[in-house]
Amino acid sequence: MSARLLLDTVRIGARPPRGPYVQNVSASSAVICWTGKEPDVGLVEYGETKRLGRTGIDPRIGKRHAVILSGLEPSSTYHYRVEGITSLAEGCFRTAPKGNSRFAFAVLGDSGDGGRGQLKVAGLLEQLKPDLILHTGDVVYPSGKDRHYGRHFFAPFRHLIKDVPVFPVLGNHDVETRDGAAYLQNFYLPSNNPQNTRRYYSFDWGDAHFVALDSELYYEDGGDSPEKQKAWLERDLSAVRRPWKIVFFHRGIYSSSEHGSDELIRENLEPVLMRHQVDLVFSGHDHDYERTVPIGSVIYVVSGGGGKDLYEAGRSEWTAFSRSVRHAVLVCIDGRRLSLEAIEPDGTVFDHLNLKRP
Repeated sequence: MSARLLLDTVRIGARPPRGPYVQNVSASSAVICWTGKEPDVGLVEYGETKRLGRTGIDPRIGKRHAVILSGLEPSSTYHYRVEGITSLAEGCFRTAPKGNSRFAFAVLGDSGDGGRGQLKVAGLLEQLKPDLILHTGDVVYPSGKDRHYGRHFFAPFRHLIKDVPVFPVLGNHDVETRDGAAYLQNFYLPSNNPQNTRRYYSFDWGDAHFVALDSELYYEDGGDSPEKQKAWLERDLSAVRRPWKIVFFHRGIYSSSEHGSDELIRENLEPVLMRHQVDLVFSGHDHDYERTVPIGSVIYVVSGGGGKDLYEAGRSEWTAFSRSVRHAVLVCIDGRRLSLEAIEPDGTVFDHLNLKRP
């Protein structure tokens, strides 16, 4: 379906599909999710070839399903098919590598309005074919309500999310309704913080360790405590043995655009990030692109050009590059080498960075 036809379908009120979509992929497991038309049990057939051969079941009667596939092999491709959906009822995903293996992840943020800008970025991501996607928040505008998820997330990304896992964080718009209840209902994320809240979490993929934080705990989100999150972050990063550390959250602590730097969060979290030599920190909130020079050991990247109206890009003493443009970021990790490219929907690379671990 073309971007124009999909946009027209969304506008006239047709009910967009919710799935199937793959979530929380690791080296040994994945979650297959969907919402069916009628209440039923959830059944997934899956296997390493299109002949499938294995079955996973969600025995609960309902429309919304999440089936955990366990006992998978790392760096392996799995095909799957679900029952209860009439279109796009099958997909194919690849499990995470355990160690030294090349992979690519994409980053976007502030995407969720269902407009042409978002569809263009979604089309770019389909072409880039990343292994996983980080979303820096404001997944669904205007206020994170469940009734908007179909048009503002599932429809624009429908072809992408059936094969590629998205790991999001909460943005200020996502928590406006019931502290992000719809976000937590639609995303099946790691629950490895002490409160099992899924508001913040971490996971490994190959040679990288990823940490997703909830910047809204400092503001509108009453679902947990920022001090508990900070203490958990300290413990989590202390245990990392992988060469690359990537952190992402919504509100940027170094930004030269409309919202500017969040100095409250910077004062609270920056010492932890620097002490544990985090490599990259991604954020959104400002609808532009900005990359800093290294600040201590850390490079900060604002990636908020995922679809919403853009903000004017600014510059500060720490700015290495900034531009007001819709985009996605593609990061490739190959052992001790990391490359970053910021890419416009037409494929133009407008910023790049190379890092190397000793």
